Amino acid sequence: MPLHVFYDFDEPAREDALVTERDAMGGELYDRFETLREMLAWGALLRFRVNKMPQKCEGILSSDDPDLLSHLDPLMSSLGFIKPIPTGPRCGLYERHDAVMICKRTPREELLGHQAFRLGGRDAGVLRKILGRMATESSLEVEVDEWTPALR
Repeated sequence: MPLHVFYDFDEPAREDALVTERDAMGGELYDRFETLREMLAWGALLRFRVNKMPQKCEGILSSDDPDLLSHLDPLMSSLGFIKPIPTGPRCGLYERHDAVMICKRTPREELLGHQAFRLGGRDAGVLRKILGRMATESSLEVEVDEWTPALR
């Protein structure tokens, strides 16, 4: 059974509130997103774009700067990606016709220079070009943990 979603109105963020989850019968709360808008957009891009792409990968982006997205945003824009909604420093959403990338980090945890990502595209070549440009044209370090389907 899926967890229930709750707002934490004691933690406002960008005209919205922190989103947490827990079992309906109580128990520990799990922080998920800084805003409901981010949660809905991230979930929609994952379900209807990333997961529908023929080639996918996931991994970790790292930077010496805790505000990692300030380095990623201009790079993704230069690669032709748009941001479907404005987001904060813990959620990045980027899409273009042949690829989509989502990344996030847990709210309330210390803002460190690491962020998990998922990237989907029409083929491995498109994804490799995007990842290569991230690694060479920014201060970001890119670590891919898994390719789906696996590369040969």
